[in-house]
Amino acid sequence: MNSLISGFLLMFCVLPVLAQAQQPEIRVGLSQNVAPKKQGNTIQFESELIRQLLAELGYKAVFIAAPHVRLSRMLQDRELDMAARQGGEQIEGLFYSPAYIEFHNLVFALADFPDQLETVKDMGRYSVASFQYATRILGPEFSQAMAISPSFREVVDHNQAIDMLQQQRTQLLVLDAVSFYRRWAEKGMSEHQVRSFELFPKSHYKIGFTDQKLQQQVSQLLQSWLDSGRVAQLQKQTRQLSQSVN
Repeated sequence: MNSLISGFLLMFCVLPVLAQAQQPEIRVGLSQNVAPKKQGNTIQFESELIRQLLAELGYKAVFIAAPHVRLSRMLQDRELDMAARQGGEQIEGLFYSPAYIEFHNLVFALADFPDQLETVKDMGRYSVASFQYATRILGPEFSQAMAISPSFREVVDHNQAIDMLQQQRTQLLVLDAVSFYRRWAEKGMSEHQVRSFELFPKSHYKIGFTDQKLQQQVSQLLQSWLDSGRVAQLQKQTRQLSQSVN
């Protein structure tokens, strides 16, 4: 009897391990600045969303960090099965989910900035800092303006970019509105101490896939989570958790 009980207990312990080991692995490309870190407690919305989507469908996410601009090419070369934050024109041979995240890039200046920016071209008169790869993401008009700017720098660390504006080491800063205002407030700064200019359309990003069947599975589940508010709730929770542990 004891041996029979021991056998059941062993099976009870082993089965979850076997089930986990048998989960098909999906290679997921993430931008380097949002990929899960090997050290530290930062929880990122995009990695957690994809991890949960795949887990519910019976897959295991294996995250691969790469520069944002390389992710589409890695999908095309079949180095990835999925890639986050795919925008712009869709590439033939790849498949896409519904949009799951939105960025509203604004141009920020200190409150005493003397000019009124009407077009992207107007930015070329001033020193500018931006998020990484902005010249590739924001289009040719922005690239042309930055080519004539007295000083232009793409900055990986958003806190560093905001410090540059606050310390007047740049006159203009291009950054997502949510990211900017959250970090600006964390520095004890008021919204009245900054001006913003809306020169860029909102950007909506999707998940890209190499396999249509996987795309259909993930897209159906993602759409249900979007409709129910689960995606928005997860985004709020991960932002709060990241703030509490950093």
